[in-house]
Amino acid sequence: MHDGDIYLTAKEDLGGGMSATARGGFTMRGRGTAIADRDGTISLAGPMGSVTVGNLRACGPLDAVKSGAVTGPVYTANESENAVPLDKCSMVDVVIYTAPKLGDFTLAATYGEFNEAAGTNQRGNKTGLTFTVVGATYARAPFMATADLTNYAAATSANQSSGLKPLDGWMRTRVAGTYDMGPAKFGLGYQTWSWGKADQMLASVAIPVKNVVFGLDYMARGAQGAATKGSAAENAALDAISTALSGTRNGDAASSAIGIGATYNFSKTTNLNASYITYSDAGKNVNPTTGAVIKPLLDTEYRVRLLKTF
Repeated sequence: MHDGDIYLTAKEDLGGGMSATARGGFTMRGRGTAIADRDGTISLAGPMGSVTVGNLRACGPLDAVKSGAVTGPVYTANESENAVPLDKCSMVDVVIYTAPKLGDFTLAATYGEFNEAAGTNQRGNKTGLTFTVVGATYARAPFMATADLTNYAAATSANQSSGLKPLDGWMRTRVAGTYDMGPAKFGLGYQTWSWGKADQMLASVAIPVKNVVFGLDYMARGAQGAATKGSAAENAALDAISTALSGTRNGDAASSAIGIGATYNFSKTTNLNASYITYSDAGKNVNPTTGAVIKPLLDTEYRVRLLKTF
């Protein structure tokens, strides 16, 4: 079970339009023996909206508008790999409020905290990073569009007394959407940071032909430079947080990747998937301060999988 993701969900009807849902999950990754935790949340939903509390794996809207046919342990934002153009998924503790739908619009607000341990699986960091997100999604066939704004703060060992204030100007904006015209479904996403961190973008197309879905994805990230927003201590903290969040390091060259893939569906629960990805930037990264060669990024990646869901 190289890509085993096991989730258990229990839902209870509380009456009066109220319901409670508990969800827990873990992963099993084939060649290794470790079992890693995933979602551990409980939600309460009713006429006034829903509240979700717990720990979950957050991947973001750019990851959500990929074609779905191009897969891989790195390309799909596996937390253990750093050197890919898009930010990694992150394990975070969250409180999420989702408002009742307003026609075709859904509004949500999130407060979250990263684990303070610098673990690769949790995408945590030693700065005690916290964040808030406000976002909106419009969904009415054949269109879907979503946008959110993230505000970060952190208390750092180098700057414990004041930390990074929420209004320091360190903001992330993400927009993404899809258009399903029937013969093909198109996706597009863009992410930018107000303090100069490298922007990211994604474009995708998925083409269904009977039992087969063909996919083409393109993703890219700009060159990563050092933070220049505040004091030396604050800039160092921002650089450390940037590395913890996305794996990009000062001096990382601009990165891009093109992936093609196909999924053949034997049934609704069994399919065969094959994909190939090529990266543009293997071996090009040099630390601009020391001149040292940084770990080369990826070159090519291919994968064939037989998948079963139940």
